[in-house]
Amino acid sequence: MEGTVQPDPMTRRGWVWLIAAGFSVSITGIIVGLQKAGPLCGSALMPQSRAAEIFDALRSRSRAAAECYRSVDSSAVPTWILIVLGIALVLAGVIIRVLSINRYAASAASPSVASQIQELVRLQRQGLISDEELNTRRAELLNRL
Repeated sequence: MEGTVQPDPMTRRGWVWLIAAGFSVSITGIIVGLQKAGPLCGSALMPQSRAAEIFDALRSRSRAAAECYRSVDSSAVPTWILIVLGIALVLAGVIIRVLSINRYAASAASPSVASQIQELVRLQRQGLISDEELNTRRAELLNRL
């Protein structure tokens, strides 16, 4: 179709890959977040370390629970970075898709220069515009190119 902007193949499929990558990164973050920080410890997404607390109660001067919670806190940083990065990638893919749809719709809605010139010729043949007006408008349309 003349006059319409066709998106390149990377733009057409790039948003899909961004969304897929975003979901993959988020799922990886969840998987990392569910890994236990230690043998008696919880994980970044499930930080309860009941086993370490019970161990501390049974053995005096044990600091297993404190170490567990410190390990859980340090493992939470990469977990949340991965989850947030994945969400950002998904949102970027959605935004790119919306913008490409809007751009394509705007270009498809505006008639091409050739169709506008054909319309001017039709109007001139019907006697609705003069030869001078046809030439002036045709020159204006061609100057826009």
